[in-house]
Amino acid sequence: MQVELVTPEEILFSGEAYMVIVRTLGGGEIAFLPGHAPFLGALDVGEARIQSENGGPFQSIHVNGGFVEVSRDRVTILSDEAELTE
Repeated sequence: MQVELVTPEEILFSGEAYMVIVRTLGGGEIAFLPGHAPFLGALDVGEARIQSENGGPFQSIHVNGGFVEVSRDRVTILSDEAELTE
């Protein structure tokens, strides 16, 4: 599925992924896989994790709140502030 993580300043991640895990406000962690039902939620401050298509390691990105939208095998994460972590 296509994934984009965007801040007002830049696109931190854009590419294909197998799984995306984020923490939502009041809902805890949620994972998105290909074929996930449409979803829109507010993000809590924390880590977003993106796993590559081949099931490889996760790319971690610290997000300072924002929103996540899932629609037609596309995950879009919008955050006021975000930073790639090691």
